[in-house]
Amino acid sequence: MYHWLRTLLELLPLAVFALTWRLPETLEPDGWILPYSLGALCALACITVLLWRKVLLDRILLGMNLSIVLGALGLFGGTPGLPHLMADIRGAGFFVIILMTAGVTYLMRPAALLDMESVKRGASEPWDRYMLFATFAAFVLAFALRESPVLSAMLLGGLFVVRASLRQVAEQRA
Repeated sequence: MYHWLRTLLELLPLAVFALTWRLPETLEPDGWILPYSLGALCALACITVLLWRKVLLDRILLGMNLSIVLGALGLFGGTPGLPHLMADIRGAGFFVIILMTAGVTYLMRPAALLDMESVKRGASEPWDRYMLFATFAAFVLAFALRESPVLSAMLLGGLFVVRASLRQVAEQRA
């Protein structure tokens, strides 16, 4: 599968999630349900298609998609206080799941953290560790600056830049 097509498929749930917030139904008290349900359905469909095609998933976007799915499950399950908690932590909630995804990836397959499919064993060392530290730093900054959603979005873009830079260095050293 083409890299650009994979990236578009993985960004689709985030786009659906963000665009449904523009609908007037989201201003109602239960307005959270529509964006999370549509985003979660789209995320599950895209993850299923990519896993069926045996494509290595982008760990940052996987964390974003999983946080949308988990938010939808919590809202549909009627978890008390979840909408209030989500309103409090804002963009930092996404970074919690991204950090957990990065931690599990680092333990299982460190090269996947840099989105590197075919590298010899140990070629991604220590760059994968630096990516894990960058993800942790992004979480801390997102939590500290959770009142500004624009900065959280910029931190997410910064993670992509850091990963591309670290991947390039790891490929040059391999």
